Amino acid sequence: MSTIKLIGIDLDGTALDREKKLSEKNKEIFSYCKEMGIYVVPVTGRPYSGIYEEYKRGMKCDYTINTNGAAAMEVKSDKRIISHTMDINTAVRVMDILRNYDCYYGMFFDGFGYLKENDIKTELAKYRETPICEYILKTRKIVSDQYELINRMGSCDNIYVMAENSEIRKEICSAIKDIPEIFFTCSDYNDVEIGGNCSKGSTLMELARLLGIERESVMAIGDSGNDVEMLKSAGLSVAMENADGEVKAVCDYVTKSCEESGVAYAIEKYVL
Repeated sequence: MSTIKLIGIDLDGTALDREKKLSEKNKEIFSYCKEMGIYVVPVTGRPYSGIYEEYKRGMKCDYTINTNGAAAMEVKSDKRIISHTMDINTAVRVMDILRNYDCYYGMFFDGFGYLKENDIKTELAKYRETPICEYILKTRKIVSDQYELINRMGSCDNIYVMAENSEIRKEICSAIKDIPEIFFTCSDYNDVEIGGNCSKGSTLMELARLLGIERESVMAIGDSGNDVEMLKSAGLSVAMENADGEVKAVCDYVTKSCEESGVAYAIEKYVL
């Protein structure tokens, strides 16, 4: 087995438990990785504002990959070192399609999601009294006209769609699948995450190349559909016990659940 030099780790359902916390065991292992010169990189669908300071400190990370690969950030400078955005024409084409379905969506720019006020209220009501409510408050901003916003900004990182149900989600996926300039994935039964021509996996490999690290020395750990490309790209792939079946099917190993510090267990077993 090659020596692992970079570990790409999903956040929700992987590094974080159900309360959106890093366990002490995980933090202990991340500290040890830092001492060993192993890069630990959170690779998430969250925008940069959703990678809280406590996560950056706890994971001892020098870099993050956020919004499903749209950006890689250098933590010490808070600057993008890799950027893969969706251009204005593609974004408008996607938005025009979404208008035909019972759904709402947010557009992500520079680390924040921009939604209409009523849609943010819908999200807050859905996740009231859960840790996700705090996440929404920290990462969402109100916009009155998303078409005006994309015209002003010229591009976006990602369009995140919440469909009314899984059947509508399938219809949306079918309607956008032939747009060549996008890559889309799903991490829940009713969401669609639409980005430019990038994924968690492609950006993780791009970061590895920048750091002079070969694929065989990259490990990836994840639990849901938007992690599949990352797991398939890495030299060593590990699924959480709480992962979807399709995720486990593409991985080399399965570790313990996020409630049992499965990330720490996997790094101890297969790296350290």
